[in-house]
Amino acid sequence: MTGVLAAGGGSSGGPADGGADRDGGGTSWRHPIAKMRLLTGDGPLYGLVILFGLNAVDELDRAAFGILAPDIAADFGIGLSGITVVVFLAYAVALGLTVPIAILSDRGNRVGLALGGGLVLAVFSVGIGVAGTIWVLGVMLAGSQVGKAVIDPTHNSLLADWYSMEIRPRIYSFHRAANSVGQFVGPLSAGLLATWFGWRAPFIIFAVPTVIIVILGLRLRDPVRGARERRAMGASEEAIATEEEPPSFAEAWRMCWKIDSLRRIYRTLPFLAPALAGFLLFASFYYEEVFGLDAAQRGFVGSATEPFQLVGLIVGARIGMRMFAKDPSTMFRFLGWVVGIITIGAAVFALAPNIVVALVANIVITSCLAFLIPGIFAALSLAIPARARSMGFSMGSVFVLPGLTLIPVIGVIGQVWGLRVGMLAMVPMFLIGGLAIASAGKFIRRDIDNVWTTSAALSEVAAQRRQGNSKRLLVRNLEVAYGDVQVLFGVDLDIDEGEIVALLGTNGAGKSTLLKAISGVVEADKGAVILDGRDVTHAPPNEIAARGVIQVPGGQGVFPSLTVLENLRTAGWLVRRNRREVDARLEQVFDAFAVLRQRADEPAANLSGGQQQMLALGMAVVQGPRLVLIDELSLGLAPVVVEQLVPMVRSMRDDGATVIVVEQSVNVALTLADEAYFMEKGQIRFHGPTVELLERPDVLRSVFLEGAASGMALRLDASGHGAEPAPVVGARTLRGAVA
Repeated sequence: MTGVLAAGGGSSGGPADGGADRDGGGTSWRHPIAKMRLLTGDGPLYGLVILFGLNAVDELDRAAFGILAPDIAADFGIGLSGITVVVFLAYAVALGLTVPIAILSDRGNRVGLALGGGLVLAVFSVGIGVAGTIWVLGVMLAGSQVGKAVIDPTHNSLLADWYSMEIRPRIYSFHRAANSVGQFVGPLSAGLLATWFGWRAPFIIFAVPTVIIVILGLRLRDPVRGARERRAMGASEEAIATEEEPPSFAEAWRMCWKIDSLRRIYRTLPFLAPALAGFLLFASFYYEEVFGLDAAQRGFVGSATEPFQLVGLIVGARIGMRMFAKDPSTMFRFLGWVVGIITIGAAVFALAPNIVVALVANIVITSCLAFLIPGIFAALSLAIPARARSMGFSMGSVFVLPGLTLIPVIGVIGQVWGLRVGMLAMVPMFLIGGLAIASAGKFIRRDIDNVWTTSAALSEVAAQRRQGNSKRLLVRNLEVAYGDVQVLFGVDLDIDEGEIVALLGTNGAGKSTLLKAISGVVEADKGAVILDGRDVTHAPPNEIAARGVIQVPGGQGVFPSLTVLENLRTAGWLVRRNRREVDARLEQVFDAFAVLRQRADEPAANLSGGQQQMLALGMAVVQGPRLVLIDELSLGLAPVVVEQLVPMVRSMRDDGATVIVVEQSVNVALTLADEAYFMEKGQIRFHGPTVELLERPDVLRSVFLEGAASGMALRLDASGHGAEPAPVVGARTLRGAVA
């Protein structure tokens, strides 16, 4: 542990030598607790110690089961293939619970969940020791794995929120050292206890320290999610102490799946999981079958490798801190090489001619694995948004499950063709996983930047609200692609409450895609969408609609087969329990558009295009919107129809809604909106008061192709001479107009 603490010396800069720290040329002796505090910076030392203890005792059970698996299999009369099926089913049950636990972790008290997981581990550990049948053993083993299912989402999230970003590599390395402690003490003590008292004794005894640590952990308090990142950005103390609203399951899943580096890691898990999870189990049978070691001897061999894992953690923490500070992407390339070394070690282990070579190969594998996980966790702690960290760290369990199905397959191979062949079957899995991990490095910097973009946008909204300027919608650096075709490039929008904003641009400029990204119909790839101070970038469309965002799609805003009245009542699904409110809004629509009242019982398909647009706007009104997104309000409509639609848009604004109108008519934009945005090729090219459009002939020509610098087109008589000015309704009326 001394090396890990020395690596975590951080700002003190003094080398540790026999417990002495040099400072200013003299030698001062530090108490071990004081040296431990250097490891955690300004974070809680007690919290790290408790999580370390819970992680260590969880590893005791796992290591003990791996070492004693041959004895357990013999006691229940099953072979290698039988015990691997039990292990697979137990792991599958626990992994299936990881995502639900992560949802609770992101929404509730993580400390309570972590301690509850430890208590569950203790209960089921005793259950393993008293199991009378193979089926009971399987249930108890699955229950004990719930402890591990709790650790990944809760511990990793707590560590990220307790400790500052620059020291996370050493924090995760120290936390990972608990696995080494468990894997050192577990095999050794389990082997000796099993030799003296039988294989059941270790599982009963190991429950005692678990309960003690749970009791000691009751004084811990949950940290504020994302406070470290907000403090690093210079946010106010009020903003630092205010947690974001937790995401729903659907939003958290969408949010994490859009993180490119995380998605690449997920895809490695079906290959790495069976190799990592099955290595200890198969190694125990390998030592027994190939080299004839009994339980005690296997325990000594298993424990002998663990000090080298601590060495790996010490070296990995030092290297990781340097790489992390320089560029997190280099860490993934380095980890790719580490997995390459593990692959070679696995091949040597499988073909080892004697116990010495096998032990050396095992040491190489164990040491290199110590490099792997802390570095990945430290990098991903910055790439996963704080309010979805538990989900991000646990979603991998879904991808682990397919890989675990290979454990029984490897068990059959080992039982039929020998353990050497079974161990060799894991070598390609390590290789594929290493290549995939290395490739994740090219995405990590952009993923981290995206988290900071969202945090900066939220801080910006909070600052504006403190100054009395309420932003209804803030969009920052938004990018959207359809497959390999990118449509939006770094789009920014600032829209205040109660505004009507015109969004102009040529066909294909990305206007409709921008509206769909705001409403969640199309999920953004990068950037941030902040609605009323809440990040909704990755929220599903039904949840965004429930927040009052209503989109009126151009030309397809009604259900043709339903009647007018049925369309309007269907639109009231968000307030369907308040029948009086729905009826009041229906009357508001019918008062504005008398023709809809007259044709209330006719199918919407029978209405003209203008009447269908009236119905679409009426459906938006019924929903009581806070933000209305109208795509192509006037496209293809006669001026007299547009004149009837404009008052309804203004009425929604007067009722408190903010409106964004996609338009190709400068005249309509001038009539409706005070602010305008002009888009071209997926980017915002102009933003300002709508009247300034008249002073930008370059913008008008871009919008209308043959466009005009005037807001009025000229009617031409038969001789081609100009006549009276006429309103500009759409792009088509501008052809031939005077520039």
